[in-house]
Amino acid sequence: MESVSDQLANLAVIRQLLLQRVAAGESAKLAALLSDIADELERKLAGPPLTEYGGRRLNQAIRELREVVSIPAPDLSELAEIEATWAASTLTTIAIDAALPTAAVLTSIAESSLVQGATIKTWFQRLEESTQFEIERAVRLGVATGETNQQIARRILGIRSDGERGPEVMKRARRDAESITRTAVQTIANDARLATYEANADVLDGVQQVSTLDGRTSDICIACSGKVWTLPDYKPKGHKIPWNGGTPRHWRCRSTTVPVTKSFRELGIDLDELPPGTRASMYGPVAQDLSFDDFLRSQPPDFADEMLGKGRAELWRSGRITLAQLLDARGNPLTLAELRKRTVSSR
Repeated sequence: MESVSDQLANLAVIRQLLLQRVAAGESAKLAALLSDIADELERKLAGPPLTEYGGRRLNQAIRELREVVSIPAPDLSELAEIEATWAASTLTTIAIDAALPTAAVLTSIAESSLVQGATIKTWFQRLEESTQFEIERAVRLGVATGETNQQIARRILGIRSDGERGPEVMKRARRDAESITRTAVQTIANDARLATYEANADVLDGVQQVSTLDGRTSDICIACSGKVWTLPDYKPKGHKIPWNGGTPRHWRCRSTTVPVTKSFRELGIDLDELPPGTRASMYGPVAQDLSFDDFLRSQPPDFADEMLGKGRAELWRSGRITLAQLLDARGNPLTLAELRKRTVSSR
């Protein structure tokens, strides 16, 4: 028999894959929007040479280019409620009558969670402003040095002779938008789960960080993986690493936090705990140092196909790409509506 904490940890591992697919879906929407913006900028730059403009005409042309750039934050307003409900549902699977945070708490999380120190709305406002600034700077620099419109466009869009867009203003915007979105999804989801765990602190012994251990894992997440902090004050338990807000601990962090329940007998169940040194998989206890790659390979092939996308899963199984390249799950994104349908099931 596996411990209740191990059951919850396994469900959280699977949930992380689903959340990465949600983040991939939201990032794809933003990438499409930014491609449309790039196309419109390209059309505007196909007009009369900007080097022939002066004073008021040049300022007007720059204003028109700036106005093309509108990058709203993705709508993640449902995510807090979805993840709080999921966290509570995982507790019900181990016979805990779980309480949910209040609607006001969940609304506050959705609107005010800090993504690396600022709200998602603030980050996207800054992204929009910085992209507009970089476009204006590129135009003014190009005009001052006598560049053609095509050269100015290359500065903004990175257009090369083969038609691809290189590492210029819009590519940086796409990269930053994806990074903010992925981190925001993890932040809101984790904050909603923590609010649920705090609402059920009477049956929980603390929270534990679970990290994906591969070549992309940061030093801080390696150090924090497996560590436990108390509820509701988040004091280190058996170690000295401070909580510092928990996960995500950095941009694009893939770690998550899971609840650690009290012992069976503390919960009123007359059973012994599992011996130390093991952790559970979906199909029973496995070695404690099992990697996530090993975990995924231990599942039936259709599990990896469904989680990662069949084509990418085949590449991974054949060794042509690594798990680190797979975890974004770009080939098989999820919407928030689809995520809502996923309760504690892996399918």
